[in-house]
Amino acid sequence: LEWASAPNFRPTFQLFSWHTCLLGIVGCLVMMFLINPAYAACGIVLMLILLVVIHYRSPTSSWGYISQALIFHQVRKYLLLLDIRKEHVKFWRPQILLMVANPRTSAQLISFINDLKKGGLFVLGHVAIGDLDSQPTDPIQPQYNFWLSLVDKLNVKAFVDLTLSPTVRQGVQHLLRITGLGGMKPNTLVLGFYDHCVPEDYFLSDPVFRDAKENDHFGVDTASLQAHFPPVRDGETSKSLSEVEYVSIVSDALKMQKNVCLARYFFAMNKKDLFGKKRLERVSIDVWPLNLLRPDSTNYV
Repeated sequence: LEWASAPNFRPTFQLFSWHTCLLGIVGCLVMMFLINPAYAACGIVLMLILLVVIHYRSPTSSWGYISQALIFHQVRKYLLLLDIRKEHVKFWRPQILLMVANPRTSAQLISFINDLKKGGLFVLGHVAIGDLDSQPTDPIQPQYNFWLSLVDKLNVKAFVDLTLSPTVRQGVQHLLRITGLGGMKPNTLVLGFYDHCVPEDYFLSDPVFRDAKENDHFGVDTASLQAHFPPVRDGETSKSLSEVEYVSIVSDALKMQKNVCLARYFFAMNKKDLFGKKRLERVSIDVWPLNLLRPDSTNYV
């Protein structure tokens, strides 16, 4: 608790320090082995087994997790040491903000970006349309559990950042400016391609979303997760985002000196078929670098 700098840890023992704690631990171990070495060894082994079981089973606790306090303390300390003024191109890595309108149609893209990030920051961003002045409470906070449960089921290493905004464009601007902390901020914006293709519902084909019934440790089951995200848009339903607003989002990201990636047809990608051991032909992904700031130059493409 002292290492974690927990604010609720206030020992009343006047001579408390890590030295006295260490002395007490050593004294207990010595007395255990002096009294009965066999029982002392069995007790230590049993304690280690229980520690491993609790660590991997991760049962829900109502009194908090000391591991979370330790992680928070260490992350804060090293984030302060991560100085953006010392960045260098040799150590550049993609730190990606992926805008997701509906995870039902973006699950394959989320998985692909998770493979692409190469140890960098990966954030799933979502903009809910609305105005906080007209709401009795913040409608964004209850949504985080569903999105975090989605991250767990997709088995990706990503953060989640949601915002409420009158328009999608303003929401993306908010996320581009405030997402991240210290030296860990997105330098790349990934958007789905703006076209009129009718996407497929990934939740209907993946057994993780289709067949699983158990709850996670935070009260989100598969049925409630399925119900939280809206159904896939059909061919007759109009888009909530206009062409002008989409181009404006790309323009805003370039003004903020962010890289922009436009991803297309990832809803049709199946990694098991592409990278299976039985596949003999070579697999490739088309990447077209564009200099959007100089469309009149010879190196535009």
